[in-house]
Amino acid sequence: MGTSNIESLPAVEAMARARANELRRYPAPKRDGERLYPLATPESRPSFTISRDETIFAIGSCFARNVERALGEAGMRVMSREHDLGEIGDSLDDAANFFNKYSIHSVLNEITWALEREKFPGKDILYTGGKGAWFDAQLGMARLEFDQETILEFRHKYLDAMKAVIEADVVILTLGYVETWYDRKLGLYLNVMPPMPAMKKEPDRFEFRVLSYDDVLKGLNALYALLSKHRKKPLKMLVTVSPVPLLATFRDMDVLVANAYSKSVQRAALDEFVLGKEGVDYFPSYEFVILSSPEVAWTRNDYRHVSPDLVDRIMGNVLSRYLPESAAADASITSEGLLASAKMLQRVEKYDEVLALIDEHRGLADDEPDILMLEATAARRVKDLSKAWDALVKVTEIDPARPDALERMITLCRPLGRRDEARQLMSRHENAFPERDNFRGRVSWL
Repeated sequence: MGTSNIESLPAVEAMARARANELRRYPAPKRDGERLYPLATPESRPSFTISRDETIFAIGSCFARNVERALGEAGMRVMSREHDLGEIGDSLDDAANFFNKYSIHSVLNEITWALEREKFPGKDILYTGGKGAWFDAQLGMARLEFDQETILEFRHKYLDAMKAVIEADVVILTLGYVETWYDRKLGLYLNVMPPMPAMKKEPDRFEFRVLSYDDVLKGLNALYALLSKHRKKPLKMLVTVSPVPLLATFRDMDVLVANAYSKSVQRAALDEFVLGKEGVDYFPSYEFVILSSPEVAWTRNDYRHVSPDLVDRIMGNVLSRYLPESAAADASITSEGLLASAKMLQRVEKYDEVLALIDEHRGLADDEPDILMLEATAARRVKDLSKAWDALVKVTEIDPARPDALERMITLCRPLGRRDEARQLMSRHENAFPERDNFRGRVSWL
């Protein structure tokens, strides 16, 4: 079991610490409200640093794939994306979600088998799917229409890819759910529900289980011990809870209530897990999403898939705090995070806030054409045409091969009363972008 308290502090010290904590009070509309809505900005305090040339390995629920994408696009080397899985891997692509590990035990299983291969159950983890197909309940819902020998060859390639966790400089773990399935015959937690043919064939073999706080904490500590045992590099580890909610619950309750338990028990366990572990930090991706306005937090017209812009903002926040070179320029945000934040504010028509955010980080913005284009749009919406013009001029100077900035300058000439300048810009446009005569044909006012 866990300790009775995760922290104990003399009253005098607690009061002194509270007085020094500028983020102690929950935001209110008239006090730090911008820290909460529409874009929540929870702060974290790194205990270690990361450099741009260090490698990343991400594992966990589907949110780990979002983390991989964002860090890859930010120029980091993500080892968990580097794999050659042969014929089966190529056939599955990403559709089967076979890289996702939804519970702490699923993560622990895969890393244990990768690092201590003799513990891998082999063909025993394959369940028949009928008509010559097999299922491996550790690999999502992937239907494997191959013979067992070929599947096991693929499985070892997969574990070879997982083994990179001991070579990577930084391990990122995202916890997903606590609703799990258990194979009593193998004594093994599964990643997803076993296939129906297997349950019908052996109805007493499988159990549905809901993990407790102690289950989660023990799993976390077992994973930490396993990594510490096999790694030669010092362990740098970032842990978080995926904000992606349950699609449905197997419990006899409202899915909203079941999901609240699933996330909160894992979030609570992580607070105790990180205590006293050098090089292990919690980062608040869950809070970034859940506390933000729903209009900017989610995408795909649902309440489950996190907006890619918000993921970029989260990982930009992580990099700005953990990378020393980011701190040297602007300790609060990266250019990726600034762009993502501006996009989301614009989505909810907070144009004044877009402009204020960009002005606050002018040094970053003036080097990024995409951010300046957002600034131009926001300035136009608040009728600050001069500011919009200045932003567009900067874009044409930074990226003269970009036609949209020049075209918007030409369009702005009309409300600004700059007809002669518009003619000059049209001539420039024709020379630089002769193929875009459709645009020039639409400028009938000249």
